[in-house]
Amino acid sequence: MASEIIEKMQICINDLRKFFERQPIVIDVDASIIYIVGDIHGDIEAFSKITKFLEEIKSSEKVIFLGDYVDRGGHSTEVICGLLEKAREFPDRIFLLRGNHETAPVNLHYGFYSELVKKYGDTGKDLYFKFNELFSQFPVAALVNNEIFLVHGGIPNTTSSIEDIKRIKKGDIEAKDPTLMQLLWNDPTEDVKGWAPSPRGHGIYLYGEEPFEEFLETNGISIMVRAHSFFVEGFRYYFNRKLLSLFSPLSYVGYIVDGKIAKIHNNKIELIDIIRL
Repeated sequence: MASEIIEKMQICINDLRKFFERQPIVIDVDASIIYIVGDIHGDIEAFSKITKFLEEIKSSEKVIFLGDYVDRGGHSTEVICGLLEKAREFPDRIFLLRGNHETAPVNLHYGFYSELVKKYGDTGKDLYFKFNELFSQFPVAALVNNEIFLVHGGIPNTTSSIEDIKRIKKGDIEAKDPTLMQLLWNDPTEDVKGWAPSPRGHGIYLYGEEPFEEFLETNGISIMVRAHSFFVEGFRYYFNRKLLSLFSPLSYVGYIVDGKIAKIHNNKIELIDIIRL
């Protein structure tokens, strides 16, 4: 049975790498109704509820995941493989963005690597490298209806232009490119007006309302939705509700979370409790 699972996983990874290679690094998604999902982090309960919900929505509705599918929780392989299958089954409706945990230096230490080795032995090491090659081909941002910007972490201090972000080259397994790293890692804050060093580490920044407003104005967008930050309540608004941060597991490193997803209907945002899906 394990050998069958491994073979199926390898085929899926190989097929989807070609699929993601064809996607631009910033995807354009248009629909009157779009659902947005934040971090899942290997939480099988939240994943099961979300995927069941996906089966019930209309074919015209689309879903965008903001990254951090693996690490922290105990079912990273089930979550990422299930999402990859959904992306392959519904390529025009389900979209996966890259999170900071979809980088090799991070998921080596926070659970994904050890889970693969525990479940699949030495083959897990090979799967780990194949998964990270695949992750490096994921898009890092989405532009919804030309008005809403989606990204895992935040805006970079290297540029305020989405056109510049579109020029980032894929295939950076470790996310060493400064702009790419900041898109995956940066956080909003109400405590500073401009930029500040982040406690997350070197080359990562906190961004305040001034650079955020500049980014919106430069690109003609009105709202931004991101993930990346842990909130027990599953969400937080910033900057006069122009920025929404989502967190979508139901449990996380010992905490019970009131995980949320967002529904965008005609560019208006509604929050949905995952536990009630």
